[in-house]
Amino acid sequence: MAMFRRGEPRVRPVRHGAEAVALRLALRDPLRHALPGARLAELRGTASLPQEFSLVGPDAEPTGLLWHGVNIAPMAQDPAVLDELATAVLSMRRRASSIVGERSAVARIWRTLAPAWAPAVREYRWSQPLLVAAADAGQPPVLDARAGEGPGLRPARPEEAEAVYHHAVAMFREEVGTDPTSFDGGRAYWARVRSLIGAGRTYIVVRDEQIIFKADVGAVFGPVAQIHGVWVPPAHRGRGVARSAMADLVAQVRRDHAPQVSLYVNDFNVPARRAYAAAGFVQAGELTTILF
Repeated sequence: MAMFRRGEPRVRPVRHGAEAVALRLALRDPLRHALPGARLAELRGTASLPQEFSLVGPDAEPTGLLWHGVNIAPMAQDPAVLDELATAVLSMRRRASSIVGERSAVARIWRTLAPAWAPAVREYRWSQPLLVAAADAGQPPVLDARAGEGPGLRPARPEEAEAVYHHAVAMFREEVGTDPTSFDGGRAYWARVRSLIGAGRTYIVVRDEQIIFKADVGAVFGPVAQIHGVWVPPAHRGRGVARSAMADLVAQVRRDHAPQVSLYVNDFNVPARRAYAAAGFVQAGELTTILF
């Protein structure tokens, strides 16, 4: 395995010989590192890996990792290491649409980045509770007053991709505040939707031929499956749809993908937090997202 060489930058791209060690470092906390960790695993062995991931310290024993692709995500705890990562980020051309990670880590690197990057910020989401499904979660209640009818959650089918895509775009516009179709006409987002469906990682509830609930397993890393893109169309909100479907989702994701089911939510989204709590999710940490 390649070692740290005298005179080279301490923060540098993850080289081929350091891939396994980088993964092991990220896996020390798969719950908090699910999103960047899944991307790290996806890029292992490709030419894109060193373009999106850097480490600090010796290759054999790195003390921190940094994802600097579509998102910026610091993976370290030591303040000095985070300062090194932040200085490295500041030297790069910003191409990320957000900074995301454990709140304390993001707050630390933002001390260095803010003077240059703050004018470009669209929104700060400092408190995003990181939730995990409790051991006894996964028992769905009845969806509504129609006795005996459960949520009917199931994986989406390839032929349903177009309908799922429209709901996914609506979710993105409402949740993120930007339009995922504005950059390339939606081609990349359309490909993402089809990829998730093809992998059995998009789950839906259909009533009267209409999708009334959608959720994606957006990241799988080690024992953790992280849920993204939860969406109930406005006309169907307030009926217990999300609470019932989320409870069933826990059981199906555990069966299909990973034993530990997690997600993170904005602290101000009270209806969603209530639905997740009712479905058996409890707080296990706190993330922060800064949107550009």
